[in-house]
Amino acid sequence: MNEIVGTSHLKSTPVWERPLAGPDASLANRTETDINAWWLLIDQVIEIATAQGWTKTDVARRIGMPDGTFSQWFSGKYNGRLENQNKQVQLWLDAVGETVGLVAAIPSSPAFLPTIAAKEVLETLHWAQVASDMVIITLEAGMGKTMTCKHFAATRPHVYMVTMSPHTKTVHGMLTDLAQELDVMVHNPARLTRAIGKRLERSGDGTLLIVDEAQNLNDDAVNQLRHFVDIHRCGVALVGNTEIYGRFSKNRDDKRDGPSYAQIKRRIGKRLLRNKPYMDDLRTFISAWGVSDPDAVKFLIGVGNKGGALGQIDKTVKLASMLATGCGEPISLKHLQGAWKNRDVEMDT
Repeated sequence: MNEIVGTSHLKSTPVWERPLAGPDASLANRTETDINAWWLLIDQVIEIATAQGWTKTDVARRIGMPDGTFSQWFSGKYNGRLENQNKQVQLWLDAVGETVGLVAAIPSSPAFLPTIAAKEVLETLHWAQVASDMVIITLEAGMGKTMTCKHFAATRPHVYMVTMSPHTKTVHGMLTDLAQELDVMVHNPARLTRAIGKRLERSGDGTLLIVDEAQNLNDDAVNQLRHFVDIHRCGVALVGNTEIYGRFSKNRDDKRDGPSYAQIKRRIGKRLLRNKPYMDDLRTFISAWGVSDPDAVKFLIGVGNKGGALGQIDKTVKLASMLATGCGEPISLKHLQGAWKNRDVEMDT
């Protein structure tokens, strides 16, 4: 058999048991206070490590303590100066607590919103799936194309999504990523294309492959996707920036525009291009953040009309929320302005 369906192996959760006995109290290099502190630290380490699924080796590395030293300290068998090791563990626990507190203070971004742009993306993806067609979806950065694609993949059967990078731009690199996403393994690389194609058609009509950041693919890789559409009757959505849109535009004048290139352009059944966010989408996203003050809304609309759209609003409101929380105040225009200035993402002209 050349095709193997991969399965993941479950990792066992580390077991932390509280020591039955404490450090030797007869040694002169420790006090009762040191030993009492040790017991408190032990309970905190167990709680945090268990919650995070960390092993003793993981904890020792995070503390910056040699494995052997930590093992002796945790078991109560450390004969050195206990106070010094306690302090090192306490410093780590304090840092972990600050990190947890910081993460907890960062508000969560709004969940998927059915904005106008999102609905256009969903309609295009739906067409590609039901018609077994190739489509191109281009929205500028921060307009929610990736989140919308993930929502579609999570709510519909027989939809697969893979994200390309400059390291997976070739046919082989792309096929390797696709094989991982589709949970397909082959011992013979020459059979990789066929194995992926059979998996894409295995669900019958209505299979869709979403390829995000598709502008990273070279033309041969895109042509391979066209082959999947033609031979295996699956839908393919190329999602990315304006480069992927312009590369296969109908009126493109390029020396590479030979038979293979023409095949790709001819196979593209639908294109969606949005260079700027809809005003209603900006207002919907701002409202989802709970911002209603007219001046604050106006400011955030200005932020959203810059490069990055909804993503700019999202990052600005998150930082503003933390600034407001630190002052014990509800979020307002001054916090938003302070957050935007603090982020310093706008180039001087």
